[in-house]
Amino acid sequence: MKVLFVCKANVGRSQMAEAIFNSLAGGKATANSAGVYPGSYEGKRISETGPNVTACMKDMGLDVSDKLSKKLTEGMASNADIVVSMVSKDTLPSYLQSSAKLILWGIKDPRLMDYAGHVEIRNQIYKKVKELVKELNLNQRK
Repeated sequence: MKVLFVCKANVGRSQMAEAIFNSLAGGKATANSAGVYPGSYEGKRISETGPNVTACMKDMGLDVSDKLSKKLTEGMASNADIVVSMVSKDTLPSYLQSSAKLILWGIKDPRLMDYAGHVEIRNQIYKKVKELVKELNLNQRK
């Protein structure tokens, strides 16, 4: 099972979701992440672009500092069994908008939030990922 998490720039929500999923899935499935519009963040480390993301994930024992922001491609989407988007459907490329594998999560972008805001978003993502792992009948580590 392959899951792809998508957000706007791939420096926050989708990176958090990928790390949490891979931690909870216990090797029974894998996740990747990408951004619809990474812009100038593309190819940069999360430690450079999202210090609050790095810090709040480290607080839960997950290191995302060396993860790179990646642009969503049609190949990434086609290789995934499930695509979880944290941006609105109309923000997604047309090939994903009507895809049967698409799941939409209404989670706010923490980009302009302080550390506490990032923790709140991380906790929302953790809860949603934990529910997804349970729905997929994967062994949970935490």
